[in-house]
Amino acid sequence: MKRLVFQVDIPSIEALTIALNEAHPNTTPQWGRMSATEMLHHVADFGDLYFGEIKADVVTRCAARILGPFFLRSLTTKNPLGGTPRNLRTMPAIKASASNIAEWEQGINRVHVMFDRLESLTTQTQEHPLYGTMHTSDFKALVLHHTAHHFHQFGLI
Repeated sequence: MKRLVFQVDIPSIEALTIALNEAHPNTTPQWGRMSATEMLHHVADFGDLYFGEIKADVVTRCAARILGPFFLRSLTTKNPLGGTPRNLRTMPAIKASASNIAEWEQGINRVHVMFDRLESLTTQTQEHPLYGTMHTSDFKALVLHHTAHHFHQFGLI
């Protein structure tokens, strides 16, 4: 198991929590089609996927095991505040839509719970449902990178 070497700064949980607390349901994105509420649920769903609560289909799991190392190596060079590609296709399992999201406050709470779960990780490694065993610091960094990307999308950071 090889460590990921992030060549960019990733905002901390504390910085993202401050940004989350400044969020507003009527904030419009700088790009993309998600509403602010959809974004919160998408970010929380991404965390649920990483923690194994949302299952990916077998094709996605196989593709991730094969292509994941290349994707992750590329991602570690992309700044989540503008360098990460925009409008990438989202896995159906974590794609938020107006019909399957709950309300604003529940989205805020779900993201806070995700941050709490990340902070409570104490083991050296985590089992990622797509990429296999990885260092906990890399697992956390990937979730925070994704969250920062979407918070940047909505001008929160």
